[in-house]
Amino acid sequence: MDERKLALILSILKENPNPKYKLEQYSITPEIASQALLLAKEDIKNKVVFDFGCGSGRFAIGASLLGAKLAIGVDVDKEVLEIAKENVKRVEEKTGIKISERIKWICKKVENLDLKGDTVIQFPPMSRNADLIFLEKAMETGKKVYSFHKGTEEKKNKIEEIVKKFGGKIKFEKKFKYKLPWMEKGKFGYELFFFCIEL
Repeated sequence: MDERKLALILSILKENPNPKYKLEQYSITPEIASQALLLAKEDIKNKVVFDFGCGSGRFAIGASLLGAKLAIGVDVDKEVLEIAKENVKRVEEKTGIKISERIKWICKKVENLDLKGDTVIQFPPMSRNADLIFLEKAMETGKKVYSFHKGTEEKKNKIEEIVKKFGGKIKFEKKFKYKLPWMEKGKFGYELFFFCIEL
């Protein structure tokens, strides 16, 4: 599946109609999500993949479409997980690709999760260093971690410290421009770093 087709499928997913801003419930765009997923595809196919802070399920569903053995979306919000389940049905109806048997949803705080898998891909909440809490849990959970963070040197230094603490290695990083959904059209919110970490 190429980037354009994957982005097109991910664009039909229903967004959270009532985002809770204290939970930073804003979605990664279909275009960025498809690029990130395809960068991670070798660590997705036939693997157990977690999507931490999954929201309406874009990464978990994308991972299923790319051949994950099992994709597990984790979110603290029960309501948004219902939307994620609807999105699985929507994708199956629109594409004819059956993914429901290879996708599961868990309603739980990420930091309280105690499961192991192969790969974690995440777009975590970023304020108050919540993304670093997600990152540590991801490195406890998977052998490969693909994670988005605010694109500042200070944040990059903190991430490098955490990766070193866990005995991991940053395999590559990529920068994306991300516009918050409520910002004025045409203006970007901030730059994102996308890290691939190997443990």
